[in-house]
Amino acid sequence: MTMKAAKWILVLSAMMILVFLQTQPLSAANYYYSGNHLVELMKEYDKAETDVSDANYFKAGQYLGYVSGVGDAMGYVPAGLMAGQLAAVVSKYLTNHPEKWSEPAVDLVIKALQEAFPLKGGK
Repeated sequence: MTMKAAKWILVLSAMMILVFLQTQPLSAANYYYSGNHLVELMKEYDKAETDVSDANYFKAGQYLGYVSGVGDAMGYVPAGLMAGQLAAVVSKYLTNHPEKWSEPAVDLVIKALQEAFPLKGGK
């Protein structure tokens, strides 16, 4: 097994754990990450995607898992959308809205996905 494959296995394992953790109900007291923390994780994910040798693959996996977990919890992300595409949508939103980084991470992910995939028919 190559080093890159081993790193991605670690990333995917972390993602699965975080998706499981994200199935817990969200309440005002359960804001685990701030937007600033999510941006830190996003930067590591971006490094991992470009195969930078000093990328923190655990943090990259946390980002992918968190975004995927929130996306799954929303329930209306288009069918067939891959986790990497979901992460790219959120990354674009975070990059374009640094003024919102102090908000809870879950709110930012939801806003990014709602902006990218608005519900049709007013639902």
